[in-house]
Amino acid sequence: DGESNLELENVLGERRIRPVYEQLWHAQYPSLSFIGLPHSVVPFPLFEIQSTAVVSQLISRVGSVGLPSLSERLVAAESDASSGGPVTPGRVQDTHFLGSYQWDYCRNVAKKAGVYNDDMENYIATNKALYDCSGKERKGVTPGGDDVYRETRFRRMEKEQSYEILHSEIMLANPTVKT
Repeated sequence: DGESNLELENVLGERRIRPVYEQLWHAQYPSLSFIGLPHSVVPFPLFEIQSTAVVSQLISRVGSVGLPSLSERLVAAESDASSGGPVTPGRVQDTHFLGSYQWDYCRNVAKKAGVYNDDMENYIATNKALYDCSGKERKGVTPGGDDVYRETRFRRMEKEQSYEILHSEIMLANPTVKT
């Protein structure tokens, strides 16, 4: 009959799913997760950290932090859904927006998974450095415009939480540009 006993709300135009705890787990049924729900993020590193957190809860990984009680998850999920995301004042359609807030989100999720350590911090901080560089390079690029920033090639330097630019069309075209 197409009916489900799963309470899940998605109102057309709101761009949010509820009740979702930590933008990842269904608040009432935490074995159901939504990997990749946050938007305006560096997707694959975030998915990897979220996936690790989901698995850590399913297998009770040593070092992971268990999810709070059902009532605490429901309250937190409702608060998150009503907040309109991390920017104040928030809009309902920005509930799952992270943008520059994704780094602290990744740290929090990695801690819940029991995998947050110096190596994970280096990984997250290097991702942020690359994100910031790409953001500077794409400033002023209009939709459908010349997006040569996508051609920039990097070498990750995790321990330094940095990168080296191996190739940049932007720097070749204008050597005075600093990224």
